[in-house]
Amino acid sequence: MNIGRLLKVLKPKGISLRSLLVVPFVLHIFVAVVIVGYLSLKNCQDTVDQLANQLTDKVSHAIERHLDSYVKTPLQINQLNNDAIASGSLNIDNAEHQLLQQMQIFDASKISYKLTTDEFVEVKRLSTGEITVTTTQANNKNKFYTYKTDSQGNNRQLIQVNKYKPNLEIDAVKNSQPNWSQIYPSKELGNPNILVSANSPIYDRNRQIVGVTSSELALENISKFLRDLEISKSGKVFIIERDGSLVASSSNEKLITSSQRINALNSSDRTIQATAAYIHQKFGDFSAITASQKVEFEREHDLQVVRVEPWRDRYGLDWLVVVVVPENDFMAQVHANAQVIIVLGLVALFTSTSLGLTISRWIIRPIHRLSAASQAIASGNLDQNVKVKSVNELGVLSQSFNRMAWQLKESFEQLETRVEQRTIELNQSKQLAEAANRAKSEFLANMSHELRTPLNAILGFAQIMNRDSSFPPQQQENLGIINRSGEHLLSLINDVLDMSKIEAGRIVLTENAFDLYDLLNTIYEMFKLKAAAKGLQLEIECDANLPQYVYTDESKLRQILLNLLSNAIKFTDAGKVNLHVQGKKGSDRHYTLSFAVEDTGHGIAQQELTSLFEPFVQTETGRNSGQGTGLGLPISRKFVQLMGGDITVSSTLGKGTIFRFDTQVETVPAIESKSTPTQQVIGLEPGQSEYRILVVDDRYENRRLLTKLLTPIGFQVREAENGRDAIALWQSWEPHLIWMDMRMPVMNGYEATKQIKSHLQGQATAILALTASILEEEKAIVLAAGCDDFVRKPFREEVIWEKMAQYLGVRYIYAQKAEISTQPVSELILEPSSLEVMSSEWIEKLHYAANQLDAEQILELIAQIPKTYNTLAAALRQKVNDFDFDQIVHLTACIPSV
Repeated sequence: MNIGRLLKVLKPKGISLRSLLVVPFVLHIFVAVVIVGYLSLKNCQDTVDQLANQLTDKVSHAIERHLDSYVKTPLQINQLNNDAIASGSLNIDNAEHQLLQQMQIFDASKISYKLTTDEFVEVKRLSTGEITVTTTQANNKNKFYTYKTDSQGNNRQLIQVNKYKPNLEIDAVKNSQPNWSQIYPSKELGNPNILVSANSPIYDRNRQIVGVTSSELALENISKFLRDLEISKSGKVFIIERDGSLVASSSNEKLITSSQRINALNSSDRTIQATAAYIHQKFGDFSAITASQKVEFEREHDLQVVRVEPWRDRYGLDWLVVVVVPENDFMAQVHANAQVIIVLGLVALFTSTSLGLTISRWIIRPIHRLSAASQAIASGNLDQNVKVKSVNELGVLSQSFNRMAWQLKESFEQLETRVEQRTIELNQSKQLAEAANRAKSEFLANMSHELRTPLNAILGFAQIMNRDSSFPPQQQENLGIINRSGEHLLSLINDVLDMSKIEAGRIVLTENAFDLYDLLNTIYEMFKLKAAAKGLQLEIECDANLPQYVYTDESKLRQILLNLLSNAIKFTDAGKVNLHVQGKKGSDRHYTLSFAVEDTGHGIAQQELTSLFEPFVQTETGRNSGQGTGLGLPISRKFVQLMGGDITVSSTLGKGTIFRFDTQVETVPAIESKSTPTQQVIGLEPGQSEYRILVVDDRYENRRLLTKLLTPIGFQVREAENGRDAIALWQSWEPHLIWMDMRMPVMNGYEATKQIKSHLQGQATAILALTASILEEEKAIVLAAGCDDFVRKPFREEVIWEKMAQYLGVRYIYAQKAEISTQPVSELILEPSSLEVMSSEWIEKLHYAANQLDAEQILELIAQIPKTYNTLAAALRQKVNDFDFDQIVHLTACIPSV
């Protein structure tokens, strides 16, 4: 049996390599998309029901709190005046001045009092803002004198004199109890408002009624409060009396017409009218509702979620608070999400299938060539040479295969020349080593381009999708996961490439002037949420002598601090992580900066400290975590050494670790801060030219990324997939600016830039290079080719806006964004032990006030906290602002003394 027939007999049969590569990959993507889509839709539908009920509950409770507070005002005013009259400090001689002061302090439209002695004083605020005073006179109580005055009682002007009226208000309190009047319309012309008055009796020493105090409220203020509530797009809130008359409404309809009040059943607002009619029909009468009710009804094929809450006070007010929220206000986004999930699923399936087929073909072709060559060698044909360039690992395998074939051939043909052959091999090895050193730069450039280019699309499209504020919180969270994962992958790639550049001796300092305070604050903002999520306290402590503006390599200093803080938070489960920064002045403008990163984590064993800074070496804790590459600390140490210092570590198992390093800097005069909060660009300012932008890139996803980023802002954008097409479009369309990729087939970006810049017209066109290379010498080559500037992939959108503003003078419209503090700060994570700095009596008062939802009492107690515990006071004050009284109750209840 010859070798060929033996190979046929022994030829394995089974599934192909392409199927093994493609089918699991496609199935994995498809199943993941289907599961995620189903769970997302189901979760969205469940969340809508919960959100609607939570929203109505929250709004109802907010209205009840507001009503409780608002209607107390007139009763408090009456009590103040009753006490003043009883003590003799309020009489007809000084009443006008005191009531004017009360008008300034309290939200009341009228304040007055009447005595059985016919003494009467009234202060009233008109809808125009003017103030009138009506009073009897000591020598003539048969007439009312009405004056127009200012808020101080000056510039009095008599405008009306009327006959004295009977003491109707005194009759209203014959039952000896404070009470509320019926709701009545305003008598002021042009003021379609409804009012209600609180009347309180005045007693003499014998408990006989000698007069009445009265304060009036404008109920329009309650409607204003309802309109300011955040409900939903079509949600409504209204308050009615037991007969259905409207007291307040979040709609803009008038509550009174021709001196007649509007009933909710006859409201011009269709939502309010339909809701009131349904409630009236379901319960038979509004007065039948005595407890909180939650109902649902369908109106115009839209489910309405309704919360009815009775509200009363002990002096006669008896109202119903009704909150109605259409479910469609929430379901619209669910339907939109369903369509997006279906589209994304189809795109993912198509992309994964295409990608799987492409990768499998890319891998299998060189394997087939190697297989054919191996069969030829087995048949006795040793003259084989296989070239593979598509995959680095297969390329190495092909080189080894070729070398094996060549060695076998030489061994059989020229055994006598082995010594000479070894000499040749040594020379070849030397040449290969020299070629490897020369090729290392090319390897770095190729690796950077091949890895960073797809990351540019991933991170870029994540930024574009994150600009869409219509995404629900869950989708925003998914985008955050994509972005963080991409950033993590980019950091791993950068670590590997940085280590390669360090070994090749290509890392150099790139010094610049920067704001050290801004750098520390930015680092704090990056890690505070991650620390808080693990329950850790993150603090940055700066020496008083620390200079603000310094000159050194900002990028490398930031990378060192990021690596050390990231490790500290990663391997700390409880306690805190501190960054201490000190500055020691040297000669002239030189400073020595000392940094120490201290944690309360697991610690590092002494036997592991010696190998801690070796590449790809991790501690036992790091290996158990399954995270990292083991490059962060070696790179950090190389950077510190490059900056003229060294890094040291001290650690105790079970207690924590401290990393310390020093670096030399120079102080510089104040510079403009580069770390101001980034504002989101949402458009172009009006009155500018229509800017034409040409995007040149051989990868479709990179072109679409820039097109989707620039077009919504207002730029005219066209695309070209190689340098030749770019030149043609430049000649016919004359763009103002070109984003040029440098590595492309047909004609690369270098040649295209040279040809464009060789024309006089091309000198006026700004050309900005987009490249995935990380080599500094690449930037010099790009600029030498004629490009005006250089941007690396993956880029951030803020860099794109900045460069276009720099070269075109574009002016943008920005979205509003809250200002961020520029000083390093620290936050306190509230725990029961945080309150133990205060006395047990103080803690008991805080517990009682939180149970009573008494925000004023809580704030008074917070004001008693010593200034040395400002973070505790700020954290408690934030809980009050968030109405998180339950958390305060929980914290105080966990202390044994309460």
